[in-house]
Amino acid sequence: MKWLLWLWLSLVGLAPGVNADEVTWLGSDYPPMAMSQGEYANQGYINALYGFLQTALPQHRFEEAILPWARVMHMAQGGGPYCLISAFRTPERSQFLRFSEPYGYLLPIGVVIRAQDQARFAPYINAEGLIRLAQVLEDLSISLGVASDRSYGPRIDDVLRTPLQRGAVNIKKIYQGESSKSLFDMLGYKRIDYVFSYPSEVVYYAKGDRTLLFYPIEGNSQLLEGRLSCTKSPMTDQVFADITAKVPSNASAAVFQAAYERWLPRYLIEPYRQQLQRLAQPQP
Repeated sequence: MKWLLWLWLSLVGLAPGVNADEVTWLGSDYPPMAMSQGEYANQGYINALYGFLQTALPQHRFEEAILPWARVMHMAQGGGPYCLISAFRTPERSQFLRFSEPYGYLLPIGVVIRAQDQARFAPYINAEGLIRLAQVLEDLSISLGVASDRSYGPRIDDVLRTPLQRGAVNIKKIYQGESSKSLFDMLGYKRIDYVFSYPSEVVYYAKGDRTLLFYPIEGNSQLLEGRLSCTKSPMTDQVFADITAKVPSNASAAVFQAAYERWLPRYLIEPYRQQLQRLAQPQP
């Protein structure tokens, strides 16, 4: 059966090559982070960073494969000439991927509501403007929509675990593809009252008269590190060395930040920059 897998990979251009300058970048469409088709094709912030790498590393021939995320992880775990832009570093992934230093920082997942519902959520917002998620979940008059097969990160998952186990009536799970779009549609149609989302998704899915607001979550507001990664295969030794010589740099950081801020709500840009400045300050 292994030869059949190899044949399939060869046909789609993903089989391990013999030239050290060939690498396939694995990724998934996840608007507006990465988009390979539609109105905003190749205008995501991951697309911008990929374009930077193509220009900065002309000695390597890059191919791009857009696949379901589960397939991406499976292929990366199997080794081969593969690199990724959008995989967050975790202990599990570090077993089969090597990660660069951060190329940039992203705001984490937060809560998105309809702007007209600010008063309903006001009792759960602390003095810093962060939402107290555990308290919101206790309010049975406010309903949350979640994707059944998605992790929202360890902190949010921990808060959700007990309500989900007891079958909380104010949490509605969906089981379909394109879960982000479906959940934002449900929010717009008032079938649910809030969703979890990256702030960039607020801009992407706020269409027509749909006015949305993003709130960071208390205890889950620290910036996330964006890192490049490659398999630990010898076939990526040279490209990973060349990548880490170019990223991070002032040039790569400027490309990423400009593309990322394009998709942030305007009211989050200054707080985001302030967090970046605090990160840049020497630690005591």
